[in-house]
This record gives sequence, structure tokens and C-alpha cells, in this order.
Amino acid sequence: MSTVAPPVLAGVREIGWAVPGWEVGNDDISAWSGLAPDFITGKLGIRSRRWLAEDEAPLDLAVRACEDLFARAPELDPSRIGLVVFVTQNPDHRLPHSSALLQHALGLDTATACFDVNLGCSGWVYGLSVAKGFMAAEGVTDAILVTCDPYSRAMRRQDRDVVGLFGDAATATWLSAEGGAAIGRVDAGTDGSGAEKLMIRAGGAREPIQDVRTDPDRGPVMPDPDALALRMDGRAIFTFMMTRIPSTIEGCLQRNGLALDDVDLFVFHQASRFLLEQLTARAGLPADRVAIDLEDVGNTVSSTVPLTLRRRMEHQDLAGATVMVSGFGVGLSWATNVLRFPPKES
Repeated sequence: MSTVAPPVLAGVREIGWAVPGWEVGNDDISAWSGLAPDFITGKLGIRSRRWLAEDEAPLDLAVRACEDLFARAPELDPSRIGLVVFVTQNPDHRLPHSSALLQHALGLDTATACFDVNLGCSGWVYGLSVAKGFMAAEGVTDAILVTCDPYSRAMRRQDRDVVGLFGDAATATWLSAEGGAAIGRVDAGTDGSGAEKLMIRAGGAREPIQDVRTDPDRGPVMPDPDALALRMDGRAIFTFMMTRIPSTIEGCLQRNGLALDDVDLFVFHQASRFLLEQLTARAGLPADRVAIDLEDVGNTVSSTVPLTLRRRMEHQDLAGATVMVSGFGVGLSWATNVLRFPPKES
């Protein structure tokens, strides 16, 4: 008589990361956009950020993040990886999916399941649950969750709303059924009525650059250049954060049977220093337990939460800690979860 295998649980074992080589300081941002360097440093909390250089592509950065992961976790055998989830809204190509290119670049087995998740700032937290569910359903013991969303390839230098804020980075997270920080139950939601508040309008099927209707004698009909660039309504995003995120914090605590005092560290999407400080005050959180770490990288979209967590792990012992992770932004979407790190072995 056959027996049903128990569900596979997933834990965060290790995180690798990479940033590109082009470092851009606030003096350059100021010269391009007119933003005062003191404003960028004081309010946004950013002194410099890294952007993809001309000879770099998102896949290159993702590969470097995975290589960093393998270096940090030599016990991770790439031949055991059964799943790759790639979170990006700015891939190398419109198709194929970037995870397929990453599978080939890393030399992973062709039996590896690979797919992309088209989410921005909430993508890593969503990805934890997506990968966890796939692993449990299909008996996958090892997976990597990759983030890389280079907004530098969609911004204009003169756009004051975005150019000083965003940086490029990639992360690679090892999820294992054999240990690591246990992934809790997610509290997630979406309000698509605010989708236009953070948007690249053209370049998709609604406003294509070229399609079968294009007159071959005239060439592609280019959309308005403004429609091909990232646009953000900062005030609307601030209102969204102050309205939605305190409630998702409470929802996540309830779903995981926790009280606020049970959380040792809060790692939120690194939207900006000002927004994080305002969110901390609005939600009544202890400021000394809220991570703010974007001074030299900026807002790296879907990479902010894992990158901040990885850098905090380097100087804070998280053994036995409960960490809340929360991503929110483009969509408008949000996702909040908890990671329970195992205690030190006696």
C-alpha cells in the first residue's frame, strides 16, 4: 500500500548578493535632476547607488549573486537544486523567461523547474511562499529564489521622482527542506486601482513598439518616450504605505500567532529613510528593531529585503530570532511574513 509523503517544509538557509560596478554619487544626481545632495542624503537616506554599466545585463548580476551564494554555502550542491524562481520586472528580454537563461548560465540540471515572477518591491516575500508551496507540492528539497530588477534601465536622468532613489542589485536565496529559518504564513494583498502610481506604461502589448499592424515601409511606431520611462507618484506611494502596511503587520502577527514584542527584527522594503521612519512611528514599532540600510545601495526594488537581511546577518546573531519581512510597492501590492531562525546547537 502506498503512503503519502509528508509535506516538505522550506527554510531560508543562506543569501548571496551582488551589485554592479557603476557607482553614482549624489553630486551626479544633483547635476542631472536638480535634487539637492543634502535632500538625497538626509531625507532619502542615500549617499550613493550602483547601476548597471553599459556592458552589464540583469542576468550577469543574477549569476554573480548566485556565485556569491555558492561561495557562502559550499554545502549547497547545485545538482540538488530542483527549482529556480526569478523575481524581476526588468528582464534581459521580453521572452524567454530569465530563469531559463539563469539555469543555463549556472549549468543546472535540465530537470530544474524554472519560472519568473513579475513582481516588484513585494516580490521576494511573495516568492518565499511561491517557492515554499512548490517545494511542498512537488517534493523539491532545494531551491533558489533570485531577485534582480534594475530600474536604472527604465529611468530618465532628469526625473527627480526616481533618479535619486533607485539602485540596482541582485540576490540569491537558498531555500532548503533540511533546515534554515522557517517561513511562516504570509499576509498579502493587492490594490490595482493604484497601479498607475508606479508604472512603465508602454512597451507591452497594450502600447507595443512594433506588432503585425506595423507598416514595414515605415518601421516601428515608437511610443511617446515618456511612456517608456518609469514614472512614480511619490505622494501616492507614501499614502499607500501609511494606510496599508500597519494593517499587514498586524495581519501577519495574527496569522502567525505572534505579538509585536515577539519580533526581534523588522526588515521592510527599503523605500527611503524618511518613509521607513514614518512607517515605524505610524505602526508603533521600536525603532531600534527596524533595519534601515540603503545608504550605499539605494532602493533596489525586489532585492531590498533579502539584501538588508543578508547584511544584517553579517553583524547580528539571528540564532533563535523571529524576523518580520515585508515588501510593498508596485502594483500596488504588499506581502508580509515572518522567518523563525533556528537556535544555536548546544
